[in-house]
Amino acid sequence: MSTFSFEPNKNVGSPFLSSTQSSAQRLELLRASKAKRSGSMGSLLNLKLSVLVGLGVLFCICVFNLSDISGADKEKINVDATVLLKIGFLGIAGLYGVIGAYTDSKVRRLMFSFPVVWIWLLFGFYCLGVVKSVTPKESVASAISIACVLLCTSRVLVQHGVESVLRTVLYALSAFVLISWLLFLFVPEIGVFEEDTVEGQIFKRMGGLAHPNTLGQFSGLNIVLGLLFFRNYGLKMNKWRWLVIALAAGALIASVSRTSLIATVFALVFVYRDKCLRREYLPYIFGLGIVGVMGLLALSATTDLGSAIESKLAVVSKSGDAEELTTATGRAEIWAYSIKLIVQQPVFGYGAATSKWFLSDYSLYTHNLVLNVAFSTGVFGGLACLMMVLGRVSSVIYRPHRIADALLVFILVNGMFENVIFSILCGLPTIVWIIAMAIPVMDNIAEEDSEPRLGMEASQ
Repeated sequence: MSTFSFEPNKNVGSPFLSSTQSSAQRLELLRASKAKRSGSMGSLLNLKLSVLVGLGVLFCICVFNLSDISGADKEKINVDATVLLKIGFLGIAGLYGVIGAYTDSKVRRLMFSFPVVWIWLLFGFYCLGVVKSVTPKESVASAISIACVLLCTSRVLVQHGVESVLRTVLYALSAFVLISWLLFLFVPEIGVFEEDTVEGQIFKRMGGLAHPNTLGQFSGLNIVLGLLFFRNYGLKMNKWRWLVIALAAGALIASVSRTSLIATVFALVFVYRDKCLRREYLPYIFGLGIVGVMGLLALSATTDLGSAIESKLAVVSKSGDAEELTTATGRAEIWAYSIKLIVQQPVFGYGAATSKWFLSDYSLYTHNLVLNVAFSTGVFGGLACLMMVLGRVSSVIYRPHRIADALLVFILVNGMFENVIFSILCGLPTIVWIIAMAIPVMDNIAEEDSEPRLGMEASQ
């Protein structure tokens, strides 16, 4: 009579195992499951903390670092609790970025890749500029703010992606515009900026959280970035989003920032580059240009063109004087004096955040992106900045990228008449500039990372 025998599978928790073995195996499985759950919970917690700190501090820097709600003259520079708060945000951003650079090789690859590495080079020149600074503490703080913003922006781009970072910037811009409208309407002593004109009159502009020119930049960027999301990321434009764009457009007009208005128009051309700059449209564009030139020639032959233009410019100027526009609101004189100062101290410049001591009779600033860097760091720093700018212009022409190009064009047009990036404490424009330079690099890094995996799949 054959006996039936059964060999239990030792690889699974079989009921035919001994009670001791079964209990030990079940305990081991329980521990493994618990460790897996705790590991996943830990990863989720770290992710949420990274989002809260990284994107949160980026949002705060974008909203507050160029704001001034002290109620004092926005042409003056004050050190108060709000300035210390801004420095605190930058400190957190810098620490967050340093940890990211230490632990993530992709963050390091992004920061030291071309063209982002230009920012590090300029940071070095800003550090050297401290040598000749009349206020070394302010110059050091200003230079460190460049590194903090670069570190933080690089980490959030790598770990959270371009779309999440741009969405954070868009929310910050919207918050800035909304708060500015509230201050303009309900707290006019802060929200309304009174500007003295050449004629001795007072011209009122919307300032809100900052100087009207800064509000103009933020409002224009709000419009450009909102429409970029609509075109690139399929964002549905409901009534609330159109309301935000309408508020931004209203703030742009009320700020009377002509430079930002022109920059917005140019940037929107690049947002709709595929429609506005089609090859089949080029003959029409050139045709309009030829007609315009012929019209000017005909007009100059029949009228006093200079007087006619001067009378029209006087109408759209703030002071009623056409010279305000023909000299870029006095900027030509500011640029000439700034260049004179740069020539007197060409090697190290005067240090960051010192222009207010040397340009007190010239609106405190150089009002030009490249001149601002040259004034702060010397001729070599200015040349490095010029090379960076020319490189970005080349990329817009020869390596088109809708998002990067629109942001770059907006900053570059503003940079002709304003400092924009590398302010006393770096804020949103510097972050946008870094993002615009980093986007093509991010695409390249993603392609390089995908190539080995594709090679492995092909070999299998």
